[in-house]
Amino acid sequence: MFYDFYLNRKTGRLAKFQAERLIPALAKPALHGLPQSPKVLEIGVGRGDFAQYLKSIGVNYTGIEANSNLCNRLNEQGFNVIYSQVPPFPKELERETYDLVVMCHIFEHLKDWQEALKVLGEIFALLKPGGRLLLFHPDYLDWGMDYFDRDYSHSLILTRNRVDNLVSDSGFKIIHRDSFRSFFRGIKPFSWLLAKVLNCTFGKPKIAFKLNLLTICEKVNE
Repeated sequence: MFYDFYLNRKTGRLAKFQAERLIPALAKPALHGLPQSPKVLEIGVGRGDFAQYLKSIGVNYTGIEANSNLCNRLNEQGFNVIYSQVPPFPKELERETYDLVVMCHIFEHLKDWQEALKVLGEIFALLKPGGRLLLFHPDYLDWGMDYFDRDYSHSLILTRNRVDNLVSDSGFKIIHRDSFRSFFRGIKPFSWLLAKVLNCTFGKPKIAFKLNLLTICEKVNE
């Protein structure tokens, strides 16, 4: 079963601590200015960290998850999650109905730039005019060999410039950019040094402080 290794992998205290601080920092700039109780679609729900946060702030949430066991677990917890691997998108999703689409550590799993453009085009169609897309993914230039070694389904190489060009060619306007090492931002020299020290000292936290890029873009009205 696809991604059962992820389902069975224990979540350590460091990962939980990071998620509690990182997810609000990603979501808040994307949600700012959207209607109250916005309609949000998350592609690749995983264990549900983002879903839990969005539920806690009253979002109208729908998720898509490619692992049936994870999907069933989340639906049992009261989330609306559709079992599907993207692409193709589930047929029950209505066009121009979502205020925000979230892809957190999913974009890099697409097989190539052609598939990336196809997926971005489908997302564009699902969003309302002025709707937003949140992309959060590893920076290949910082991750190096770990980009592929840490996950067998990492296929699409992503950098700041490549993502900027992909979303621009798909009809989106970038409204916010940021970068994170774990949940650290705005103190990049310190977090870079901390990452180097941890990578030389420990095995497990090796990718915890690698650089990840946030891009929030808006659907340009046709």
